[in-house]
Amino acid sequence: MNLPPLKSLWYFKHAAELGSFKLAAEKLFVSQAAVSQQIRLLEANLQCELFTRHTRFVALTRQGEQLLPHVLKGFSCLQNGVNSLRQDEQPHCLNLSVLPSFASGWLLQHVSGFQRAYPGIHLRIDPSDHHANFSQGHVDLGIRFGLGNYSDVHSELLADDSLFLAYKPGLLDVNLPLKEQLLKQNIIMDICPDAEQGWQTLITSLGVCPASVPVFLEIDNAALVIQATLAGQGIALVRRRLIESHIKLGQLALFPGFEYACSYKYYLVGPKDHFKWEKVIAFKEWLLSQFKQDDEAFKPYL
Repeated sequence: MNLPPLKSLWYFKHAAELGSFKLAAEKLFVSQAAVSQQIRLLEANLQCELFTRHTRFVALTRQGEQLLPHVLKGFSCLQNGVNSLRQDEQPHCLNLSVLPSFASGWLLQHVSGFQRAYPGIHLRIDPSDHHANFSQGHVDLGIRFGLGNYSDVHSELLADDSLFLAYKPGLLDVNLPLKEQLLKQNIIMDICPDAEQGWQTLITSLGVCPASVPVFLEIDNAALVIQATLAGQGIALVRRRLIESHIKLGQLALFPGFEYACSYKYYLVGPKDHFKWEKVIAFKEWLLSQFKQDDEAFKPYL
């Protein structure tokens, strides 16, 4: 296939539509000389003149008039092809990739509210610790807990979270000093930077030697840390948003006086074009509204 440079055809299109190399240059944000050069290259490639030059305007020759509709059609087809890649092929189905801990600890407790607000959007949830591969086209959006610096996808902040000392009711007595009780309890450690720093902060604030607080169990999964705490296996620092329902039901209790703000936060992630889709906009607005409602509703428990 022996085609002239696409850039020359693009400049030809604008010059032909505007009837002026000067106006075409202004629209393309280039110099008039650059437009003239591209037109000369195109004419040399096609071995014919496409414009007759006048002092203040240019006019298409017979060959230019013959070429123009094909150029317009070609660029229109290209634009339609590019637009098709950005369109939502399933506007009534939202495929979500979320951390298992967030899915079980928060999303499944609230998802019915989204379905009531947007009955026309079907939700599919893929719980996974791995980042979604958006290039395969099976996932629309992801919810991640991190620093937000995801180089391969666009991210938007949803909410923050804090760690609280949680335990099964009866394991700790809020009327007694925590220091003495802590040394007698099994410590369940969530293996993540925030939890590790949170424990260090708590132990230091109590004036306890870290070596005297043995860790009973280490788990690299926030959802399993919560399950072990619910089972009464020990006490743990857990994210508030993941245990709100357990607190309200009386299944877990929080020891007052300690809160550690997580450096990690919740982010909505995905290709930037996806954030223009109506279903994604609706889901994001619902999430932000629900997080705000949760913050207000949980104040009495703090």
